[in-house]
Amino acid sequence: MSSLDPGASIFVKAFRISALTDEGSIAAGATTVTTKDGMKLSMSPQLHTGADIVQVNANDDIAASAKKGDKPKFYTISLELAKPDPQLEALICGGLMLNSSSTTLGEPTGLTVTPQEEGGTLVKGFYGYRASQFNAFGESKAEAEVLGVEAKNAEPKNAVWVSGIAFKPGAAGAKVYGRSPGVGQFLAKIPNIAKPKLKKAIAAKGAKKGVPLVIEVESVTTGIPGGTQFRIGSSPVTFKVLGYVEAGAATITVEPLEENAAEIKAEEIKAGFLDEGTLTPAGNLPESDTTEGPGEAMGYQAPPLGSVANTNGVAIEAWSYRYIEGALAPTQPFWWWVLPRVHSGHIMPRDLTNANAATIMEGIGIGNPHFPATGPTGEWPPSEPNTNVWQRIKCGPQVVPTPSYQPQLATV
Repeated sequence: MSSLDPGASIFVKAFRISALTDEGSIAAGATTVTTKDGMKLSMSPQLHTGADIVQVNANDDIAASAKKGDKPKFYTISLELAKPDPQLEALICGGLMLNSSSTTLGEPTGLTVTPQEEGGTLVKGFYGYRASQFNAFGESKAEAEVLGVEAKNAEPKNAVWVSGIAFKPGAAGAKVYGRSPGVGQFLAKIPNIAKPKLKKAIAAKGAKKGVPLVIEVESVTTGIPGGTQFRIGSSPVTFKVLGYVEAGAATITVEPLEENAAEIKAEEIKAGFLDEGTLTPAGNLPESDTTEGPGEAMGYQAPPLGSVANTNGVAIEAWSYRYIEGALAPTQPFWWWVLPRVHSGHIMPRDLTNANAATIMEGIGIGNPHFPATGPTGEWPPSEPNTNVWQRIKCGPQVVPTPSYQPQLATV
């Protein structure tokens, strides 16, 4: 009779997660993901308490007793990752892996620079500006400098209205650089508010400088951040938005920065930036366009509340090292663990704090009679059963998959 050298299970080289069909099988070409970022795989039996029968006599002595053993109903399976992984979160818990393959925005066009003789602290002279545009991924290069006509007030009261940017689809806004011609330093952002329209004209002197005013608008199709500055049509009056405006809003509360001498007609609202000279330019021009979408697995969206998002479940495999007397086993140096079905996965509590954000996914582990006899890639020995809630065998390094952030396909 040969001696048994089971060996300890210490450390884990790789985890592999495979998508299952509704019956629990693995379709050829199904997604499998092998990761080295697993921290811990926990298997906790959930038990049905066996009957505990006690019968006492008239003297309260135990006259008869029996105890049935506790029976496992299922296992709670928990997989903890060292860092969030959109592919694994979506594979185990459902939800949506977010992707964007959008092209770069490119340089914006249409920037206009309009000096005015009141409303600021700028001295008499010429002022030039450049604009880039940005999205969630980065910032484009800036268009060529646009030089305004001379700000003519001899006293330091000049200001410059910067606007007119033609945003590319997908742009969240623009960044304005400049003031001193030839010097590209960051000044302000102009959000892309999609040009809503004023619904009712504002009567002459209806806008008082510094006095909040509620204006009626049409077609607010995107949220407008508080602090946004805009002008309406050809009117020279600048307004500042007070508080965030949600998409679909019918009114905007604003603060006029000047009084309107003439009626402001019901025309398009165009965002811009009034350079009053009070901001200190700081920050260099972008040297490259970084607005291209990062492609697959750029993020993850949790599934809707009130539902189980992945009833099919996944198969989870792990390869831990096999140690004997403090050293790696000379033959079959790995334990190959197979959990053939873990369904109803969900993400456990997560804290965003001054520490690594935990990614712990928990589901229900059960047996799976439809799990392939040779596993997802045809390498599990068919002579060994693999359909109970979990099992393990010794194995060599030849069957340990290589971790990769690139999904692989099952070959069964």
